[in-house]
Amino acid sequence: MTERDSVSALGSVLDPLGIGWVLIGALAANRYRKTTRTTQDVDLLLVDFGPGLDALEAALRSAGWTVRRATPGGEMLRARHPAYGLADLIVAGTEYERTAIARSRTESASPSTSIRVLAPEDVIVFKLIAGRAQDLADIEAILAADPVLDDDYLDGWAGAWDVLETLRQLREAAR
Repeated sequence: MTERDSVSALGSVLDPLGIGWVLIGALAANRYRKTTRTTQDVDLLLVDFGPGLDALEAALRSAGWTVRRATPGGEMLRARHPAYGLADLIVAGTEYERTAIARSRTESASPSTSIRVLAPEDVIVFKLIAGRAQDLADIEAILAADPVLDDDYLDGWAGAWDVLETLRQLREAAR
């Protein structure tokens, strides 16, 4: 299965429910790197969550996914499908997440399909917040690709999440 198959399969569950979604994580980071890296899952940030978690869980199960709530309040769902693999579905709950969704970009996934993807600045902020070694490596790869970035926006949110010093170190290393 390809990334496109997994994302399309999830979209076919989310779209009829009216749940907006944006691609995040490694698959979003791959859009801004010179070379892609493999990943074990699809990460989506969900918005416009009208029908609620119960309806989403039922729809995913009907489509062959097993689902569990990864957090007590259900802010993150972990889903697994025998053909499409793993997915983490995160319900946007912070001002920052809603801002990132509003700034996301529409990209062509195939000639007939488009998807929303985080802007590069927001991929970097999400990865700074997560702070794992692979996330920092993704940031290094994005910075090495030298994309045009809104540094004021990036610095503002990195400061708000108290990860500005890590961003500065990564920028320095990229020079």
